[in-house]
Amino acid sequence: MNVEQSLTAALMQTPGRKAEEEEAWPADAHLHQPPEMSQLLLAERSSCLAVKTFLLMSGLPFSERISENAEFMSPGGRLTHLPLLCLGPIATFAEFEPIVAQVEAMRAVNDWMSEDQREDVRCLVTYVENVFTLAELHMSFVDSGNYQLYTAPRIEAAHPWPLGLIRRLAKQREARRILKVYQWQDMDNDQVLHEVGLCVDALIAQLEEHQPEGYLCGQRPCQLDALVFGHMVAIATTQLPNMELAEILATYPRLMAHCRRIDERFFGGKLLAGVEQLELSK
Repeated sequence: MNVEQSLTAALMQTPGRKAEEEEAWPADAHLHQPPEMSQLLLAERSSCLAVKTFLLMSGLPFSERISENAEFMSPGGRLTHLPLLCLGPIATFAEFEPIVAQVEAMRAVNDWMSEDQREDVRCLVTYVENVFTLAELHMSFVDSGNYQLYTAPRIEAAHPWPLGLIRRLAKQREARRILKVYQWQDMDNDQVLHEVGLCVDALIAQLEEHQPEGYLCGQRPCQLDALVFGHMVAIATTQLPNMELAEILATYPRLMAHCRRIDERFFGGKLLAGVEQLELSK
């Protein structure tokens, strides 16, 4: 090996590549979402919380920005269009799975898994994201009580009349279109809760398989833990006129306990504190 070849091999060693990876995440990473207390809908809140949790688990710095027009800034998406992650002045990504894919392209966050394990996690993430988000959309837009008393006022809050009315009808059409694509449009609440129960049963089995390690996929938390945590916490802590979705999840204390561990580790136990107090008072 000549001198040039030796220098090339040295530059391609792991420390050099790792340094480049460390420089890849920008210092001005911003996570945009609408105001949580007045405008954010259930499915959107779940997605925003899941992304925030995943970034914290990955040890990636970011700042949170409250932007009333975050949905209109979004480059699009399959389900919620939120949250919006801006990496520098140009690169933007929206929703949980595209943001996770971008993070994985920039950082080896799951290098402790085998390729087969990573593929299994991706499949589970898609399944869980579909079931929980569709259930949240159904409960928000199809359940009449939730739609009239929770969903409609929040959509209209960001816009003056008649723009608020136009925007509400547009979001309702979009939600119903998504439900129709996945053949959920004709389900009643009991059927929706049944699908959620099947999904949670699969998560419980996954958690019990890795019980000695403590997380859904092993010794470390991954995107599946973040996704489940985001949906479970959002559902459990969002006050809807019809709380059937939260009530069915409360019947799975094993999964709720898992979410509390994540809450304690990354949020100081603040997100589920009210839920814990409610359960203790029963």
